[in-house]
Amino acid sequence: MDMPIYAALACAYLVLIAFGWIRVREQGDFSYSSIPLLVALGLFYDNAIIAAGEWIGEGRTLRFLSTFRYWTHALFTPALVLFAWDTLRRADLRWAQHPWSRGAAWLLTLGLVAYQTFTAALPETASLAPLREYSVLRYVPQAETGGPLMVIITSMLLLAAGFILAFRQRWIWMAAGTAALFVGRMIPLPFESSALTNIYELILIVSLWATARHQDHSSRWTVR
Repeated sequence: MDMPIYAALACAYLVLIAFGWIRVREQGDFSYSSIPLLVALGLFYDNAIIAAGEWIGEGRTLRFLSTFRYWTHALFTPALVLFAWDTLRRADLRWAQHPWSRGAAWLLTLGLVAYQTFTAALPETASLAPLREYSVLRYVPQAETGGPLMVIITSMLLLAAGFILAFRQRWIWMAAGTAALFVGRMIPLPFESSALTNIYELILIVSLWATARHQDHSSRWTVR
């Protein structure tokens, strides 16, 4: 039964969103270090729609609501590149202070958004079909897409930034959270569920929020 798992994940994201919003209020604005809040909003929606799939029922309504699951992934997830860059800026890496590094991070982010939009989101949302699996109803794409290149690039940059923070600030949790996502995707577990990847995503987002809070207290840089 996956439905309680997805429902629990949605509730966990609500808690993270609440803490993230409190942090934004404390800082006074939405900063690069607040980007996990944007991703958490998308993942809350993703898990909530899957959890509610059987209740909504098969048809146009659930199919329409499901399209936003793929669009939030395409539009929000690449922004974690900017978060990775910002953690290094806040860790006082010299090259990360230069405007060219911010520009490069923005160019890569926008490039990944465009790539995911045209190779995944558009063909996926045009070919959604219902799937009942492990007692949940969701709409999944039937068309072949460009693969997980955007996720791989974004995750690799988060992992690299996490390792730098481990040496620079003695903070291992960003690297650990990203590594958990990689290991979880690569090593199948003898657990019949479609929610395992979603669990690893929650671990990643928790580690990113923890990293932002850690840098709030340890970095000499003002959050922007």
